[in-house]
Amino acid sequence: MAEAAAAQANVRSHHGKVGVMGAAALVAGSMVGSGVYLLPATFGAVGSISILGWGAATLAALAIAGLFAWLSQAAPEATGMGGYVQAGLGQFFGVQTTVAFWTLCWIGNVAVALAVVGAGAYLVPALNDSGPRLGATLVVLWMAVAISWIGPRAVARMEGLTLGVGLLPVAAAAIGGWLWFQPQVFLDAWNPQDLGVGEAIGRSALTAFWAFLGLECAAAAAGVVRDPARNVPRATLVGVGGVAVLYIAATSVVMGIIPGAELASSTAPFADAARSVLGIGLGAVIAVCALLRAAGCLTGWTLVTAETTRSGADAGAFPPIFRTRPGERASEINLLAAGVLMSVVAVLTATPTIGEQFGTLANMAVLLALYCYILAGVSLIRLAGRFGGGRRTGAMATAAAAIACSLALIAQAKPLELALAVVPLAAAGLLYLWLKRR
Repeated sequence: MAEAAAAQANVRSHHGKVGVMGAAALVAGSMVGSGVYLLPATFGAVGSISILGWGAATLAALAIAGLFAWLSQAAPEATGMGGYVQAGLGQFFGVQTTVAFWTLCWIGNVAVALAVVGAGAYLVPALNDSGPRLGATLVVLWMAVAISWIGPRAVARMEGLTLGVGLLPVAAAAIGGWLWFQPQVFLDAWNPQDLGVGEAIGRSALTAFWAFLGLECAAAAAGVVRDPARNVPRATLVGVGGVAVLYIAATSVVMGIIPGAELASSTAPFADAARSVLGIGLGAVIAVCALLRAAGCLTGWTLVTAETTRSGADAGAFPPIFRTRPGERASEINLLAAGVLMSVVAVLTATPTIGEQFGTLANMAVLLALYCYILAGVSLIRLAGRFGGGRRTGAMATAAAAIACSLALIAQAKPLELALAVVPLAAAGLLYLWLKRR
């Protein structure tokens, strides 16, 4: 998301407005990060039938992206997801959305840190053990806090340096990996647990949607797009669709190279796939690429987490102690709060395998995002009166589709994941009451 904002600012100041393909690149850039690196390992236990889950997650992503394309027109004055919700539903749900989004940021950051450590475990096998892995995860999280503490420019440089090199493993797998794809390996791991098709899709779709988080940034492209009412929805479809093709192709290739049981225990699926066909040297290169990209993504989202707290406090959605202070480059108290919370989550969710821990964290973050998307959908229904005729019907239909997809994904969560996701929502309700009494 930070990458998309920086790219939009650059376009606005130097190149004027962009067309459909330029906006589609902004959409794609807001999503493609570290999310895909560990997903093949997470899906290993489900089997290659999880590819069907990618399809379901893609349909949901397209519906939700369309929702934000409409919201960008219905509430152009709003800033951020909380602003979109507050425009239609009022301050209570605005606070709920802000807190939920902030929470998914620091929970999701731990999953991204695991992607960093997972790539590192390929190079340093000792990190495969749960104790060293937890220690390395905490070090990586606090390094991201330290870089963010230096200021936004340091974060932007980190993002820029790691973006291109970090996407190399995924692009290489999606394009060139088919030369080594073995259909029998893919089919042998199709459904090791003998799950029903619906159950298999449900289990994998919720986790797969993790890789689409950030699609709400598509609406932010409206300000730099020519004829946004026409081109933003098109760019959204192209961007989300293109990213989905990349994800599905890359994941399928890995599943056709690494046997299912081995894949489920992998800490760096793309590096392991490269090693198995081209040798340990290239596998190490791929691991380094994945490590760098995940580290850059973590740094960017750590800053976003802190800035979400600060902007929320400035808007009255968080306690005043988190507000902007004159002259600060980055908010120290917000970064410290994020660091402590991320550390607690890393310790409490530690599991024997990295894929299992990653899946749990990804699902918790996705559930909170889906709650935000449902509120955004209801907000759009309330705001649809700002459109006329067929456009009003189109906006309401898109909102209904996005809400239905979000509810369908939420229904696939485990009871414990649902219970944990409710905690920040209850806290947000108490926070709202406290803020109203001040």
